[in-house]
Amino acid sequence: MIPLLRPLALNGSAGETTLEGGFRVEAPGTNISGFEMRGTGTGVGVELRSKEATIRGCIIRNFSTGILSSDSDNAVVGSAIEGCSVGVLLSGGTVRDLQESSVSGVEALGPAISNCTISGGTGVVIANCSGCAVSDSLITARTGVLITDSPRTRVRGNEISSPERGIAVERSEESEILENVVTGATNVAILLLASGNSTVAENSALGCNVGIRLKDSTANRILKNRMEESAVAGIWLEGSKGNVVAGNLLSGNVEGLIFRSGSSGNSILENQILKNGRGLTLLGSGANLLRKNQMEDNHRAFRVDREDPSATDDAPFRQDADSSNTIDGKAFCYLVGEHDRSISGDYGLLALVGCTNVTVESLALSNNSAGALIVNSSSCTARNLTLLGNDAGVRMLWTAGCGVEASRADNCTIGFLVQGGKGASIEGSSALRSSEAGFLVQGSEASALRGVEASEGLVGISVVNSTSTTILQARAMGNTEEGIKISRSPRSVLNNNIASGNRWGIRASGSDGTMVVRSHLSENRDAGLALLQLSAATVAGSSAFDNGDGVFLQAVVGAKIEGNNLSNNRRYGLRMSYSREGKVYGNTFVKNGLGGTGLVDCTGCIIRHNNFIDNGNPMSPQNAVDNGDNSWDGGAEVGGNFWSDHQVTGNPGSGPKAVPTRGVDRYPFQDPDGWRKK
Repeated sequence: MIPLLRPLALNGSAGETTLEGGFRVEAPGTNISGFEMRGTGTGVGVELRSKEATIRGCIIRNFSTGILSSDSDNAVVGSAIEGCSVGVLLSGGTVRDLQESSVSGVEALGPAISNCTISGGTGVVIANCSGCAVSDSLITARTGVLITDSPRTRVRGNEISSPERGIAVERSEESEILENVVTGATNVAILLLASGNSTVAENSALGCNVGIRLKDSTANRILKNRMEESAVAGIWLEGSKGNVVAGNLLSGNVEGLIFRSGSSGNSILENQILKNGRGLTLLGSGANLLRKNQMEDNHRAFRVDREDPSATDDAPFRQDADSSNTIDGKAFCYLVGEHDRSISGDYGLLALVGCTNVTVESLALSNNSAGALIVNSSSCTARNLTLLGNDAGVRMLWTAGCGVEASRADNCTIGFLVQGGKGASIEGSSALRSSEAGFLVQGSEASALRGVEASEGLVGISVVNSTSTTILQARAMGNTEEGIKISRSPRSVLNNNIASGNRWGIRASGSDGTMVVRSHLSENRDAGLALLQLSAATVAGSSAFDNGDGVFLQAVVGAKIEGNNLSNNRRYGLRMSYSREGKVYGNTFVKNGLGGTGLVDCTGCIIRHNNFIDNGNPMSPQNAVDNGDNSWDGGAEVGGNFWSDHQVTGNPGSGPKAVPTRGVDRYPFQDPDGWRKK
């Protein structure tokens, strides 16, 4: 390194004057121009230990630090700094100007960088200083600008192309991030981490993973930014409180604006949220103020929910959102703590939180997480709703005695959703083309579905982890999987229902005490009724025609199959495996394809007073099969069953009927229903 101890003007010829090494400037007012300085990857290219030095039109390559300035009022103009770990290190002084220069890796521990073209790993690093500025520069770097522990920094008017982060502000107060354009950041365009009292305004981000992200940051102002085509979210707040998010345009993002993890007490004002996957989402973040936000043409406009599915506190749902907010031109109806009211009109969203005795009628609600949301409310009724394209047409969470009547959900993920609570009712309503379930009752007690219809969805009606649910006079038609699905829900009662054209008509698993009575099951591809791994089930007075199997039991204890007509099914009218202690009484099995009844590895079951007529393939007739230890009659007085392929005299008769491979009916009947003639 060449020391310069007196003020000098050293002028080289650009592209012709090359120095293997650099300069150490200790004299004020020194000017160096037109040199190419080359290093070996270590050391300093130009060290400025004096004031008012100027580096102009130089190329500085392959040093550990390109320019080190430890004094004030120095200038770097029209220079290129390349291949240096740190392009410009400002330590203990200030650079008057860094203009029209190409800089690879700039670390600023002081004042201002402007009008530069910067490329490298990190474009600009500002650490442990205050009052710095980066402006009007073109930056191409993995991280464009990194600010740590540095208050009152201004980043303004830069164009940043970043494969990772555009501008990151960490543990810094009173920053100003203004009028920047960031493209292509795969992490985040603008990040505020544990930072507060800052302004992020009039920036643009295009095609980034996240446009603006605040994490654990408070009292910031996010104003008039334009966030487009973000792969995750346009603006994302996490654990951030007391911020103002206002006047932003969020368009074409997967999530437009999302608040998570206790981001409460924020003001969300006058944002335009257009054509996003989800418009505005509030997860685990209550007590926010929403005014004059416009949501248009979003796939799902608005979502509010708990973040922890196990939480039972309604605080995340308690928002201050008035009718100045709109969804596709229709106002919010977001009521908290209201009682004794009647609501009707042209609203785009309905939410009742902590309400009592509120009646809502004749709303058309579409394209929301929940078209109608009823949370922690009692004795509320929603009637004559038209629900289209919502995640849940109606969602009732932790309600007591609330109901939905005469409503229709079409093309929703779930048409009608009941979660928690007691005594919810849904009557006279229909769900069509639901991608998960037409009706879902989850974690609830004593819910009732009466006169409902679920068709052409994935599952028609689903009851999960609930007790004492009643399904009465329901129709489940043409669903891809179950017409009615009961899972881990004891004491469910299914009465007078129709399930047709599904994979399974009704399928109940892990649900002790299930009752299926007076139901009609037809043309289901697998089984009309399947009972799996449960006990004490009752199937009575029902019919199962033209299914794969009429009724199928697997690992069931103590079931009662009584008074059913299980006929014309492709395989068996009744098929049982690994089941025990069942009672099969008073049923009719006619013309089932493989057999009337098939018992595989079952024990302790009693099968009597049933009609077995013309079951099995004509080439191989087979009314019943049994390879276990079961009873096919009740003794000489009570008798056994009627068999179309075994003629006897008497009701009952005394000519035993062998049931392959181990069963025997010792006292079969001469006539169908012969036991009734005694």
